Amino acid sequence: MFDFSKKLVLFDRDGVLNENALVRRPEELRLLSNALRGIARLTRAGFRVGVCTNQGAIAHGALDEAMLAQVHARLLLVAREFGGNIARIVFCASADAAHPWRKPNPGMLLDQAAHFGVALTGVPFVGDSLADVQAARAAGAVPVLVKTGNGRAVAHKWRGKLDDVAVYANVESAVDCWLKEAA
Repeated sequence: MFDFSKKLVLFDRDGVLNENALVRRPEELRLLSNALRGIARLTRAGFRVGVCTNQGAIAHGALDEAMLAQVHARLLLVAREFGGNIARIVFCASADAAHPWRKPNPGMLLDQAAHFGVALTGVPFVGDSLADVQAARAAGAVPVLVKTGNGRAVAHKWRGKLDDVAVYANVESAVDCWLKEAA
């Protein structure tokens, strides 16, 4: 299922790394300490971490790319303060469901694969929504659902369609399992 020899884990942002679904300013970013500890543990174990996040608020005018860059700078800074490193963040600014980068489409994940020089087979993509699961499947990654953000409701509502999905309480519990498995 997982191929940890690739030393790569990809994450959704909202509901997985932070509490807020819509973050318009850096001060609105409410990061989950379990996620930051998990990223730090991955970093110490030599894993690269990437983030793929839909940011349709840009298309709707609720956020601009300059402010999103500030939000992401804060995410990177706080992750480093915890001892973690997020190597790359990609986002889709479009609200158009047909856009190839907008999840559930696989564009962002495939771009990360090209950037990191790996096929996504065996690489976890951690999310909290059905769109995240679908994007992982479409990209050939391993879908992982955490029960933070919308994850608990998604795990309940779609349980019959998630047989191939690893489900964890949160990022830190997933990382604990993975690092034991990789050892």
